[in-house]
Amino acid sequence: MAGGDPTKGFAAAAAALAPWSSPGAPPPLVLARGAAAGLLAGIAAQEGDGEVLVVPTTDAAVTRLARASAPPPFVIVEAAAVGRGLGRFLRLLAEPDLVAPVLVVGEPRRAGRIARVARRLGLPACALDTLDRLHDLRTVLAGLAATPREEAPSLTATELAQAIAGGAIVNRYQPQVRLADGAPLALETLARWEHPSHGTLGPGQFIPLAETAGLAADLARRMVRRAVADMAALHRAGHRYTMALNLPLDVLLDPATADELAEAVAEGGLPPEALTIELTESQVAHDLIAVRDAALRLRGHRFGVSIDDFTLSASQTGLVSLPFSEMKLDRSLVVAALADRTVRGALASVVRMAHGLGLVVVAEGIETPQAWVVAREIGADLAQGWMVGRPLPAGAVAAWAASWIAAGRAGARS
Repeated sequence: MAGGDPTKGFAAAAAALAPWSSPGAPPPLVLARGAAAGLLAGIAAQEGDGEVLVVPTTDAAVTRLARASAPPPFVIVEAAAVGRGLGRFLRLLAEPDLVAPVLVVGEPRRAGRIARVARRLGLPACALDTLDRLHDLRTVLAGLAATPREEAPSLTATELAQAIAGGAIVNRYQPQVRLADGAPLALETLARWEHPSHGTLGPGQFIPLAETAGLAADLARRMVRRAVADMAALHRAGHRYTMALNLPLDVLLDPATADELAEAVAEGGLPPEALTIELTESQVAHDLIAVRDAALRLRGHRFGVSIDDFTLSASQTGLVSLPFSEMKLDRSLVVAALADRTVRGALASVVRMAHGLGLVVVAEGIETPQAWVVAREIGADLAQGWMVGRPLPAGAVAAWAASWIAAGRAGARS
């Protein structure tokens, strides 16, 4: 990127490309092409505040949703405009904090099929065979709102075991980019459960069940296999990301784990440096010596090891003595640093200490251009957060990367 400060370009242009990353209610989203786009946008504008976001392809919709700070009030989809990216678009929209009603307009069989896929993912959705039915949009939306998703589903260990074995536990990947030039470098792996009755569930709704039911190791192996396969596919397509994932403590402390991971990445044709294992404070505090031994085994195989959710608490002052390669600053620190220069100074000192130990520093919670600037000021190396990108289905990563890089180039030129 030539001309100007490319980092300022990314902060400004990425925010402009994704208006939903800014505070305030986002507009309705219309996925349509040609004459239908104008007709549907006009109908959507009457229900909203006049502002509507119209995109012509599923990839364009994905790049907008990828940095949304809140869900759109509703989505209208022209069935004829949906192409091969339908699955990744709906899966992203079904993220637990992005769920929005979906109205599919078009030929009955095709529209009905799209609506059924959306409902299986937990989205309130319906098919409309004519534009006329959309003119009573308020009534249609009220009908969808009458059957809200269950907030706290009752889950069983048997269900979870079947989900792990059957592939219903899926991975999402949240991007990390270099603050120096905006280059996409890494992905953090996060688990989701695509439940047939309850929609897409976040990890907080089933990870505790996995741990108490003795399924944590099976779940971890499933995530590792999927992550390695997805990372290998990205590498073959020219996206040389590293990938981070968190392992349960029991799995982490198992002496065989490092060898199993080495075998998995070798079978995927990947270098071990492409994988980073994240450890949380609670894991380290459980047994410092045992965790140190586990980290040494991982480092012996040339894997990265990261201390996740790092805070300024006194309990963590000795944690950096472990053989880490990376430190992730907790989102709460970045938020506090936005308003408090004292916190900003303390964070800058922590980052200098980490750099002195050879650690890469990731700033989490980068949701606004202001947070991006603060992360640069304290000396962090990588940025992660909604302004960069939400957790994405593997198939959406390439579309996100293309739009992110284009935003940076546009910002540098301006």
